[in-house]
Amino acid sequence: MPKNQKNRQTDLLNFQTAYNPERFKQALIGTIHTLSGYTATNINFCSSTVNNRQYQSKNNKENVHLPQPPEIQDAKTLQFIRGQADALALYLKYHDNDLPSPPDLTSEDAQNSFNALEQVRVEALGSKKMAGVAANLQAVMEHNSHIEGHARMDKAEQLSPAKALSLLVYETLTGKTVPKASRKILQLWRNQLTPQGEKALKAMKEALTDQDHYAQATKQLLQAYRLLEGEEEKSDNGKEESSQDTADQNKDSNPDYPEEKQEQQESELKQQFSQIPLNMEDQEKPDSAMGSDKSEKAGGPSQQPPDTLADVEDASYHIYTKLFDEVVTAEQICDVNELDFLRNQLDQQLQEIQNIISKLANRLQRKLMSQQIRSWNFDQEEGLLDASKLTRIITNPTNSLSFKQEKSTGFKDTIVTLLIDNSGSMRGRPISIAAMCGDILARTLERCSVKVEILGFTTQTWKGGRSREKWLADKRPQNPGRLNDLRHIIYKAADQPWRRAKRNLGLMLKDGLLKENIDGEALFWAWQRLKTRVEKRKILMVISDGAPVDDSTLSTNGSEYLENHLKRMIRKIENRAEIELVAIGIGHDVTRYYKHAVTITKAEELGGTMIHELTKLFDEKDKIQSK
Repeated sequence: MPKNQKNRQTDLLNFQTAYNPERFKQALIGTIHTLSGYTATNINFCSSTVNNRQYQSKNNKENVHLPQPPEIQDAKTLQFIRGQADALALYLKYHDNDLPSPPDLTSEDAQNSFNALEQVRVEALGSKKMAGVAANLQAVMEHNSHIEGHARMDKAEQLSPAKALSLLVYETLTGKTVPKASRKILQLWRNQLTPQGEKALKAMKEALTDQDHYAQATKQLLQAYRLLEGEEEKSDNGKEESSQDTADQNKDSNPDYPEEKQEQQESELKQQFSQIPLNMEDQEKPDSAMGSDKSEKAGGPSQQPPDTLADVEDASYHIYTKLFDEVVTAEQICDVNELDFLRNQLDQQLQEIQNIISKLANRLQRKLMSQQIRSWNFDQEEGLLDASKLTRIITNPTNSLSFKQEKSTGFKDTIVTLLIDNSGSMRGRPISIAAMCGDILARTLERCSVKVEILGFTTQTWKGGRSREKWLADKRPQNPGRLNDLRHIIYKAADQPWRRAKRNLGLMLKDGLLKENIDGEALFWAWQRLKTRVEKRKILMVISDGAPVDDSTLSTNGSEYLENHLKRMIRKIENRAEIELVAIGIGHDVTRYYKHAVTITKAEELGGTMIHELTKLFDEKDKIQSK
C-alpha cells in the first residue's frame, strides 16, 4: 500500500481521538484521490444537500461535491459522509463518461433509474474488493432507508422506481441483504418481477465489469417494470396511431361519411385500445377502481378539489433542510436494558395515579363493550337455528319461525392516535403522567378492538443543530424557514400489541430527550400516518403544554412563525372532517387553536380528561348528532 494512502486511512481511523473538521476534509480528499486515481479532481465541500444518488455533478470528473462535515463530532454523520466520498470515488474510478446513455430514456423515472443502477454497479465493484468501503456504503444505505421512511411504506408506489430497483440490483450484485427497514417495501417490488426482469438481473450480474453490456441489461430491466418501452410496444403504438389516422382521414375526406359508421369505428378503436395496459398500476387495478363511465366522459382536468393538505409547506412556511430530520422508534434511541430501567422508573412514580386512571379506563371499556354487544332478531324464517325453539320444531316441524339472525351493532372499527408533546417544558411530572395515561389508554382500547398509536415529537438538539450549522455555512440567507432537526418518535405503532410496546413509553423519562417543539409539522406527520389507515373512524388526540417554540426558527423568521403555521394545519385538518381532532392543553389554553379542546391546570388531571374526552367521542348520542 502506498505510504500516502496509508497515512490518509490512518487519519480517518484516528479522527475520533481528536476530531477536527479541516483534518477530516483533508483525509477525505486524499482517500478520494487515491481510490479513484484522479489526483487532479477538486473536492468541494458545500452545505447544500448532497446525496450519493444524485448523479448530475458526477459527469464532470474535475469537480465533485460532498457535504460540509459538522463542527461537532457525530460518528454517524461522519461515517455517512465517508460513505458518500467512497461512492464518488468509485464512480470516478469505474464509470466511463465516453459511453453515452441510451437515447430512449425519455421519462424522468427511466433516466433516474438508469443512473441509479450504474451507481450500484460501481459500488458493487468497490465493495467486492474493499471491506472498509463496503461498510461505509452500507452505512449510507442504512441512513437513507431510515431517513426516507422505508419501514412505514406499505404500497409499492410509495418508493421511487430508482430507489426500489437500486435495492433490488444491490442484492443481486453483492449477495448481501438490504437494510431491515427496506425489506418489506422491496418485497412488493420483487413480487412484480417478471421472467424478463429475472433474466435482466442475471445479465446485469454477468456484465458487472462491462459498462456497455450492463447498460443493455439495465434497459431490459426497465422494460420489465414498464419504465421504458420495448421495441414491440413501440411497434404496437405505431399501429394504434396509424389506425386512428386512417379513421380520421376517412372522416375528413368524405363529407358523406355516415355518422353511425363513424361512431361504430370509434367505439371499436376505444375497445381495442382499452385492452392494452398502459402501466403496471393500470394492469393491477380492479374495474371498480378505474372509475365510472361518468368520470371517463368528463373531459379536461379533474373536477375534484385539490388536496389542500398535500404538503406541510405552504406559501408562508417552508423548511430550510430535511436532511437531518428523523423518524425513530424507541429501540433506535435506547437499548432494551435502558428501556426496561426507564419503564421501571415510570411504574414506581405513578403507582397511586395508575389506580385512579385505571378505574376511569374501566368505565370507558364498559361503554365501548356495551356498544359492541351482539344482539339478535328472533322468529326469523332463515338464519341460525334458535336452540330455544327446539320444542316448537319437535311439536310442529312445519313451523318456519325457528331461526335467529344477528343484528349489526353499528360500531365502527376505530383507531386513536395520541400525539404527545415531548418538549423540554413537559419534563418531570407532566411527561410521566402523559406516558402512563397513554399506556393505560392503549391497554384499555386494545381490549375493545380499538387500535391505538402513540407518537411523540421534539427536536434532536437545542437551538438549531445541524440545520442551523448548514444555514450559517450558507452565509445566513434571509427568511430560512424552519431551522432545526426534527425528531419524531413512534412509541407504539397502531398494529403493534400493547405488550410489545409497553417498555417503549419509558423512553419519555430519558434525560436529554425532551427539547423543543414544532407542532405544525408534527401534527401533519401524525395526520399523514392516520389518513392511510383502513379504519372507518379515526381520532387524533394532541397533548401539549404550550405553543410551538424553537429558538433557532423564531429568531430568524419572526415570533409567530410556528404558531401561525400550526393554526393553518389545524384549520386544514378540521375542515376535511375525515379525522376527528381533539386537543388537551396542560396549563396552556389550546381552545384558541382547536375547535374541540379542553385545558387543564394540573398534570394529575390529564388521565381523567383523556378518558372523559374519548367517552364523549364514543358516545352514541354524539355520533348520531354528528351524522
